[in-house]
Amino acid sequence: MKNRRNFLKALAATSLLPLPVLGAEKGKTLRIGVITDVHKDIIHDADERLKTFIDTMTAEKVDAVIQMGDFCTPKPANKGFIDIFNSFQGPKFHVLGNHDTDGGFKREQTLAFWGMKERYYSFDLGGFHFVVLDSNDRPADFKGGYPSHIADDQIEWLKADLEKTTLNTFVFSHHSLEVPVCIASQEKVRAVLEAAKTSDGKHKVAACFNGHWHIDHSRVINGIPYHHVNSAAYYWLGDKYKHESLPPELSKQFPTVALTAPYTKPLFTVLEIDGAAGKFSTRGSKSSWLGPSPAELGFTSSAIDVATVRPEITPVSTTFGKA
Repeated sequence: MKNRRNFLKALAATSLLPLPVLGAEKGKTLRIGVITDVHKDIIHDADERLKTFIDTMTAEKVDAVIQMGDFCTPKPANKGFIDIFNSFQGPKFHVLGNHDTDGGFKREQTLAFWGMKERYYSFDLGGFHFVVLDSNDRPADFKGGYPSHIADDQIEWLKADLEKTTLNTFVFSHHSLEVPVCIASQEKVRAVLEAAKTSDGKHKVAACFNGHWHIDHSRVINGIPYHHVNSAAYYWLGDKYKHESLPPELSKQFPTVALTAPYTKPLFTVLEIDGAAGKFSTRGSKSSWLGPSPAELGFTSSAIDVATVRPEITPVSTTFGKA
């Protein structure tokens, strides 16, 4: 909790964006529903979790929705899952995750199944600019497993895209751009983000959002905030902490759930960008553990702070300019 408080203080002090808010629609708050790591191909109730998200976002009349990866593989059995997401009557955006090509599928197959035109792209909405990156490129020295890399051609595209826009920009990627053991080329990417400035020397990039780690964590690097959005479904524990959280019949149908600590209800958030007030915020979301918690199972990790392993999304509110 101390780290979180320090982050909030740093965020308020360092993440000021250009004045005035560039291209913002005065009096309009842009609201985007955000969900990540639903894991249709692992969790037993993925359809219900996604439907809860879409129903909530529809009822709240958000302007758009985005899912940030580890959504579903492009197999025919998952069509109903995609249909739930597509039932939202507004702009819908996707980010590719590392598990979305499990089972030998190609990225191009997942793009087609989801209805994505490109694996990385940008768009303008509500007077702001948004960039979606594909962090699943293979580095030159790739030796197998899941790659977490953004290749030079994509980085060059990102640089050109940021140079073209005059709008404050929000960046989405599945993998984290701030966890040292994540995206191999993250320092090169961050250098491009940090170099993107307005004519008066302010950061164009307002914030970066990622999924993948299934944790509740944020920090600021050189004036740019990086936010982890927690999984909608669970925290991955692995074979060492295998246990049963589901009734026997469900456990037989969904055996991989035993390697996770599932959440009782889905986590998701809303990114609100207030152009008039010059601020953005993410909404808090809380669930609970279905079965024993990671702490009760004695979970430890050398990769992340175990205090960030919790079934919640902590809200953040950040002033970045004045209308």
